Amino acid sequence: MDVSLVGLGHIGKAVVGILNENHEYFKTRFGSDIHVISVSDSKTTVYDKNGLNLDKVLMYKERGELDEVADVMKMEDIYSLNSDVIVDMSPATKDGLAGMRMYKNAFDSGKQVVTCNKAPLALHWKEIMESSRKQKKNILYESAVGGGVPLFNLNRYSLKSSKLLEFKGQVSSTINFVLNHLMGNVDFHEAIKTAQSMGIAETDYHDDTNGLDGARKTVIIANALLGLDYTLKDVEYDGIENLDNIEYMRNSGEVYRVLSHITAGTNPIIESKIFSIKPGDSMAAMDSLSMGYLEKTDNNDDLMVFEKHDGPLETAAQVVNDILLLA
Repeated sequence: MDVSLVGLGHIGKAVVGILNENHEYFKTRFGSDIHVISVSDSKTTVYDKNGLNLDKVLMYKERGELDEVADVMKMEDIYSLNSDVIVDMSPATKDGLAGMRMYKNAFDSGKQVVTCNKAPLALHWKEIMESSRKQKKNILYESAVGGGVPLFNLNRYSLKSSKLLEFKGQVSSTINFVLNHLMGNVDFHEAIKTAQSMGIAETDYHDDTNGLDGARKTVIIANALLGLDYTLKDVEYDGIENLDNIEYMRNSGEVYRVLSHITAGTNPIIESKIFSIKPGDSMAAMDSLSMGYLEKTDNNDDLMVFEKHDGPLETAAQVVNDILLLA
């Protein structure tokens, strides 16, 4: 299977690394012979119809010389390549339009899509899914919400016999990492610097700390699991940039997390807000860098899934898993 990768940030580079290191394993274990035939960062797109040398991609990307890897082409020309899948790992944009256009162009040119980009899905869910159905091409987005935690694939394949009643999840590690530091009397900007040094916060971190990242993810969860067509305007959400009750929170003896909360029914709740978590609550098992969720359904018992730590590598692993599902 031939793949085009778009985006070479923390996650993109981790995806390249996983595909490079595990090429033979994926081939022998799953019969998936995956070749990356094009790679795009914000400035350059390089391609080789026989498959790029991924060691060179990583090496020259670090040097800022991606154009030395192979032939250079325009980003908009990737749809003319013989790739089977386009993988979007580009940064989220405010309007999500670039991503939506990318996916529709991919479908129209006979390609499937894997994405970890939240903005297009949160803002243009209906248009993207209609285009996917019309062209009979798949779009997988496991990593767009839970990072390395299985969510959509678990529901798609293992929980079909149950209806979702309630979802509560910690799906935004950056905002919770910073909030946890604020609770420990650490200055906001110092907490941001620490998060950036760990690769869990972007240079422009405001989408995370003003709550927009969590709101985007909440919309995607609601639409995917409940079959809705919600957008960001339908979500109530909190940020942590200007907390006026931080002293109360520090003295309360409780743990606080920004959680995605969704309920089914005639008047569903769709929110991403700061919740207090009491000792003994199942959500208390997670620390600020964990990702995970609790689902209540009609037929299954309460189901909780989480991982201790989530970062670019874990997210990249789910991106690659989606690629393998399409192989």
